[in-house]
Amino acid sequence: MDDEAVYSLANRHMLSAAAAFALKKVMPLPNHWHNAIGNSMRRLVIYHAERSKILREFDERGIRYLPLKGIILKGIYPKPEMREMSDNDILCDREKMSEIRKLMKSMGYSCKMFGKFHHDMYYKKPVLFEMHTDLFNSVEFPEAYSYYKTIGQRLIKDDHNKCGYHMTDDDFYIHIINHLYKHYSSAGTGLRSLLDVYIINKTKGQTLDRAYISREFNHFGLEDFERKVRGLSQKTFTLQPLSESDMKELSFYVNSGSYGTIDNLVISRFKHDSSIKSKRRYLLKRIFPDMRNLKVSAPVVYRHRILYPGYVVFRLVRYLAHDRSALAIELRQLKNAEQGGGNAG
Repeated sequence: MDDEAVYSLANRHMLSAAAAFALKKVMPLPNHWHNAIGNSMRRLVIYHAERSKILREFDERGIRYLPLKGIILKGIYPKPEMREMSDNDILCDREKMSEIRKLMKSMGYSCKMFGKFHHDMYYKKPVLFEMHTDLFNSVEFPEAYSYYKTIGQRLIKDDHNKCGYHMTDDDFYIHIINHLYKHYSSAGTGLRSLLDVYIINKTKGQTLDRAYISREFNHFGLEDFERKVRGLSQKTFTLQPLSESDMKELSFYVNSGSYGTIDNLVISRFKHDSSIKSKRRYLLKRIFPDMRNLKVSAPVVYRHRILYPGYVVFRLVRYLAHDRSALAIELRQLKNAEQGGGNAG
């Protein structure tokens, strides 16, 4: 085994702690693997302490909340520290976001983003919290956004706190698949997402209501996607033989890293049409964002259209000054995009 290469890949997918526990069974661990477990445990403890303080304040102030994704997933992994997290996501009262900002600042957090997207971001080294008003962006994922507008009707009140809620296992699984697809269909998503699906089905699969899940996925047209990702996760993590199409699909996850790549983002835009006309439309939209996108990404500009020319110039200058390498990758993929290119492999 090329230990350095395995560690690099696991680290890129935020799976170094999980991989370390597996390797620990068959070999003496080099220090970097021990450090991976230790770092994940420390991060978990810090997040738990900070999250507990924040949610206690929410309870005292009457702010309803729903912990999301990794906060729940870590509890169903064989060991919580196997499920690494880069942030914590919490769905909150949309009417209380200004109050939450004051609270977070009083607790030493800096507000990195407020009122711009469907979540606000708060950072205090080494932790990052995303406080959501919605589970999905209304512009990019209108079906999922509309579906989850009524999520409150399906939530269950916690019995050990004042304002906390949780989803049923069925609804939690539906949300995980929807969230996975959000990344998969744009910049891609990595092996950690695939492992999440495997772990949920391994631990909860016998009690999940498959008929209900199938009916709900009809809202998104994701029945085939869920079946495909569930099958691939099962084959991958139980070491079953993979077909050629399975290998191609797995390569997409492997090459995406934890949060996808710019390459995948561009490729996904031209899967079905890579004509000059399509590329020209893409470029124009990237340079001159439409009003629908502005409503989410730059609400001040959306409300005051006179600012639009200056905003376009500002975006171009910012990309040239700070995101030159990302811009070069995007332009390269745009140039090389071929019709029917499919997934990056």
